[in-house]
Amino acid sequence: MTDSPVTTMSDAEKVRRLPWYYAHSASNAVFSALTWFGPVFVLFLNELGLPKTRIGIVLSLLPFSGILALFVAPTIARFGVKRVFIACWGTRKLVTAGLLFTPWVLQQRGVDGAFYYVLVCMASFAVLRAIAETGWYPWAQEIVPAAMRGRMYGINNIIGLLATTTALLAASWILDELTGLSRFMMLIGLGVGAGVLCVLLAFPIPGGAPGRLRETAHWAAMREALADRRLVLYLSYTALTMVAMQIFSAFVPLFMKEEIGLPSSRIVLLEVAGSAVGVLSSYGWGWWSDRRGTRPLRLVLLLMGLLPVLWMLLPRQHEWSFFGALIIAFVAGATYNGWWITDQRMLYVDIVPEERRTEYLALYYAWIGLVGGCGPLIAGPLLDASADLQGRWWIVPIDAYTPLLVGSILAVASSFVLLQRLRARLADTPPPLQRDPHVA
Repeated sequence: MTDSPVTTMSDAEKVRRLPWYYAHSASNAVFSALTWFGPVFVLFLNELGLPKTRIGIVLSLLPFSGILALFVAPTIARFGVKRVFIACWGTRKLVTAGLLFTPWVLQQRGVDGAFYYVLVCMASFAVLRAIAETGWYPWAQEIVPAAMRGRMYGINNIIGLLATTTALLAASWILDELTGLSRFMMLIGLGVGAGVLCVLLAFPIPGGAPGRLRETAHWAAMREALADRRLVLYLSYTALTMVAMQIFSAFVPLFMKEEIGLPSSRIVLLEVAGSAVGVLSSYGWGWWSDRRGTRPLRLVLLLMGLLPVLWMLLPRQHEWSFFGALIIAFVAGATYNGWWITDQRMLYVDIVPEERRTEYLALYYAWIGLVGGCGPLIAGPLLDASADLQGRWWIVPIDAYTPLLVGSILAVASSFVLLQRLRARLADTPPPLQRDPHVA
């Protein structure tokens, strides 16, 4: 099975249309930061009074929905990835607006009612997001020239992180000035507005035309893709990294609040600090990965494994706690963005053949959804079960988050071993064919 023909635009024409891509990403970054992703949403769930097990259940729905990619990819390709993406991307903004009724549900039905209401909203949003992003991955590969993917992801990250930083600075101020759920409702309302703009900016992005795919050919192509040893090793390494990343993003904000003793506004400022370093480092990561391929990933994983150690050593309830957390946030910001840029370049340039992007990227999206959902689903109950854990080992404080942080270190270490095997495999085999659409 092959995809619909790659767009006939030249690389120069693609580059001229990239500003629409960047503007779309920037507005989506604001939407994401103020609604379903990042510390604001986790703090919102905590403000509702949900236990960590239930927070984990809510957060797991987003990645788990990615499994739908395996079943909807051929249908999306037939209808046109751009058409499906815009329809689902727009509808999910209406679902997000439904969160504005959460305080009323909480008042009428209590914490249990609010939990189930948010769960339904999240499930609806997650399904729409999964369908849309199943189309987005092959569309993104089609419209970005292969020779500049690392730099493009670096530039896109800079723009997105600047937008995220601006949104989170505003969020920190609002969380400081207002009280209760009203501050979160204001942030969600602003996020929905940015989300509508994001949908409008997707229309001028080129490519994404319908193709003609058969269901039986789709599943046969899936089996062929899984026979690619490079893809299997890549998915294995990514699984362990994603579990650690999901744990970090879902529960480190609560760790900062409950164990380190930081208020919500300062927790959001930590995210701002990480985004600022991401802006400064993104182009460098892209430049380095374009020239050195997968080599920068080794440094990224070493830094990622160091983060839980630094968090465990952070002083608790101390006047210097925030400044220590700020330094770690700088390291985390550079690490997260370095991983995203270098990993995505490896995926699109070294792993995925352009003419078979639909099946490869559907498998990728479904897989990261499955393993990414396991992170918060396991972490939430583990934190509730370890709630009474207290003590000290040498200079390391022991608390409810210690088992989670130690587990993430082991996951990253295993990921590093698999990455080394993948790099050896890539060195022994030629990269996937990236055909020039202008050559017959």
